[in-house]
Amino acid sequence: MKISIHYYSGAGNTKFIAKKLTKALKGDGHTVQSIKISRESNAKGVDNFDMLGIGFPVYFREAPELVVDLLKSLDGANKPVFFFTTKGLYSGNAVRDLMEVAAQQNFRPAGFIEFFMPGTDFLILFAKKNSWMEGFLKRIHSRHIDEKINQFVASLQNESTTKPPRPKWYTAFDNFIVKKLEDKYDNHHRAYIGQFYSKPETCIECMKCVNGCPRHNIALNGQIEFGLDCDVCFNCVHNCPTESIQIGTITQDKTRYKKVELL
Repeated sequence: MKISIHYYSGAGNTKFIAKKLTKALKGDGHTVQSIKISRESNAKGVDNFDMLGIGFPVYFREAPELVVDLLKSLDGANKPVFFFTTKGLYSGNAVRDLMEVAAQQNFRPAGFIEFFMPGTDFLILFAKKNSWMEGFLKRIHSRHIDEKINQFVASLQNESTTKPPRPKWYTAFDNFIVKKLEDKYDNHHRAYIGQFYSKPETCIECMKCVNGCPRHNIALNGQIEFGLDCDVCFNCVHNCPTESIQIGTITQDKTRYKKVELL
């Protein structure tokens, strides 16, 4: 079977899972390609495939917009699609919502799997370096990942249709309370757009932020400049080797997460 995996990744957790899934599927005899989702890759579309895999981190209870855009651009032709996600404390209804989009695009949902990983958004926004919160957040991760992936790959062989997961019990509270607090204090993640900047005195112009941005929102024009076409994925902040990239004053003493450190 020809399987095309498309994954979105900021700090690297979903990329880590995508590599493991790719290896397991190839070991099961499938032909697999793995592509990082970006504005450019979405424009190219998806090559001929027998099964599609979509991977994404849950940011602020949602799937990244580029993931939704990719699905909406495709006609599934009743082909199977599976989903894998990485999440911090909770995932809301992100998987359920994306499976409904897939069904609308004539895909046949074949399964989904979720992995707990350190919440890279909470780390960069709320966890001071060497704090108890940093230690707590970095300890949040799924165990026996290889075993779970192998079991999931085996389950894809039965070609059955998977129903979307039920709405998470806490989302009623989430929608009515958390959203109101976000609106009141202007703390929704999109409020950070326009606050990204790079310190020219410490920037080494390594281009990791420019090349890693999924929306090509960052450019080097004498110094690093940020546009407004931003997913707030924090790829640039976490992967800056000199911690030059900041979001206002919020991230100056906060924890960076450069790689999967626990596995």
